[in-house]
Amino acid sequence: MAKAQPRGDITAFECDVIREAFRKWVVEDNVPEDQWRERARRLVHTMTGVEDIDPQMLDWIVQK
Repeated sequence: MAKAQPRGDITAFECDVIREAFRKWVVEDNVPEDQWRERARRLVHTMTGVEDIDPQMLDWIVQK
């Protein structure tokens, strides 16, 4: 049985899923680049419940 992960921990798999979802969202909605970081933050929060998101992870999600 898998152990529950502590709040705030996001797995590498979850990061990959979030990044892929973010990329599709940006393209489909034609999101301006100046809104990417905030949208990535909201997406991570929505998908994981984590509020204190690592800025480096956000940088990785929004990089081209």
